[in-house]
Amino acid sequence: MEVGGMGVGRVITDWSDIPVELLLRVVSSLDDRTVVVASAVCCGWRDAICLGLTRISFSWCKNNMNNLVLSMAPKFRNLTGLVLRQDKPQLVDNVVETIANSCHDLEDLDLSKSFKLSDRSLYALAHGCQKLIKLNISGCSSFSDDALAYLSSYCRQLKVLNLCGCVKAASDKALKAIGYNCSQLQSLNLGWCEEVGDAGVTSLAYGCHDLRALDLCGCVLITDESVIALANNCQHLRSLDLYYCRNITDQAMYALAHIRVKNKNQMWDGVKTGDEDEDGLMSLNISQCTALTPPAVQALCDSFPALHTCPGRHSLIISGCLNLTSVRCACAFQAHHEVNTLTHHAY
Repeated sequence: MEVGGMGVGRVITDWSDIPVELLLRVVSSLDDRTVVVASAVCCGWRDAICLGLTRISFSWCKNNMNNLVLSMAPKFRNLTGLVLRQDKPQLVDNVVETIANSCHDLEDLDLSKSFKLSDRSLYALAHGCQKLIKLNISGCSSFSDDALAYLSSYCRQLKVLNLCGCVKAASDKALKAIGYNCSQLQSLNLGWCEEVGDAGVTSLAYGCHDLRALDLCGCVLITDESVIALANNCQHLRSLDLYYCRNITDQAMYALAHIRVKNKNQMWDGVKTGDEDEDGLMSLNISQCTALTPPAVQALCDSFPALHTCPGRHSLIISGCLNLTSVRCACAFQAHHEVNTLTHHAY
């Protein structure tokens, strides 16, 4: 095999003769499993791949993930992204400790469904992976709120955090720590964390002003107090999931609508800098929030033009609220008007 150009070539007689640049270009087109196999071809390939690889997933490994990661993590020291999501729980604490001791540049880590992990893993990440920006520990039901609070005090650059189903870790105590330590947080999933209450959510609202997406699905303890705090403090909020939050009433809807009107007035008064997204809230799930009434939800819908009830664009989700079927977005009203106009002309 010969590589090169302009009449000057280099004869390749061995796998190790392949230039690093060419090897990394080839590796970039391979799936993660094949990359691991390629790294075992020879020492030259292993060194080149370990040096150039920045993201990899081991989710394809259905058995012996622990042994594989233990053998590979110390070599992949330049990783910034690592996915260890499992269909069946495999990962144990000493594997995460090895990752934390080896991959100090990690920014994106997915440990979802790691049911066997304990607080040891979070403490290890706190000390070894302080550059984390995105962390998914959804379904890790053994973590405690003390360990999560500790992690937040070291991983202060977190912007995306998925705690869905972390029923022990996601408490008001932990959320207070996150609100205090992680001011850059933009997306937080607290789905089905039933111990979360107003004290935790309001702490988030006061501390994480750049919050863009918040999932409170199934957080049955929260009330209007949480939504009002979010409305008043998180001006960049674009997505809010309140599914099955049955303590939410019209007061919360009017608070969201009011702050929208207030922000618009400030913008016209020249208070705003002009670089804010004018669409405001773009996704809202109030399914099963049965205490809400049509006038309040309609007022909210009218305030945020990006909220749609029309087919194909559902961003205002009201499933299970039979009394809200009369709520319509601007598109729906326009379509209804056009149908009536056509019917009128037909006669």
